[in-house]
Amino acid sequence: MLAEERRLQLVAWSKTEGRLDALEASNRLNVAVETIRRDLDVLQRRGVVKRVHGGAIPIERFTKEANRAERKVSNSTAKAKIAQTAATYIPESGCIFIDGGSTTELLWAYLRDKPNLLVATNSITLTALIGESSTKVILLGGEVRATSLSTTGILAVDELENFHAQVAFIGLNGISDEAGMTTADLGEAAVKRAMIANAAERILLADHSKFGGSFAAKFAMPTEF
Repeated sequence: MLAEERRLQLVAWSKTEGRLDALEASNRLNVAVETIRRDLDVLQRRGVVKRVHGGAIPIERFTKEANRAERKVSNSTAKAKIAQTAATYIPESGCIFIDGGSTTELLWAYLRDKPNLLVATNSITLTALIGESSTKVILLGGEVRATSLSTTGILAVDELENFHAQVAFIGLNGISDEAGMTTADLGEAAVKRAMIANAAERILLADHSKFGGSFAAKFAMPTEF
């Protein structure tokens, strides 16, 4: 394989998987990991990827937010496992917050028919999935974002001030050492901050593709979780 063919393959994998691991790519292409690192340096100079520890991330992840269709198929197996693990922290009674997002939505299967549990969420999809069960659900008010089908902004933030949750389950668009935890929308960031502030425990749900990414609206640092 020629060097340019190899670099094209690296770019394709980074876009499909959201993040490229240099060691894994070297094994897949049967070349030295140093060769992959040099390729990633070239691609970074071209403005195609951004180098991060252990690999690279496609530059689009720093400028473009995935739509709902893309989110639902991206890393679906990993997201299901994350939701399964996070579900072990759901109490049988009391109040919990659940943030809107493709990973947090997967908690729906573990939330149905818990009559002593109150779920306060800004996710329209999650509300529909558990609303017909015996679990009590409150859909926060606010402006609806088409990208996430969640309510955002000051109305949702104000409503959250009326609750104290045992646990808040939070998603994000990107997490990095430099920027902390970020999302693409200021209104969504405000809701996340309010959930964090009014919950005794905070649990982050994020697959590997989110690490190294950075978006416009910062809402927390890892130490808050």
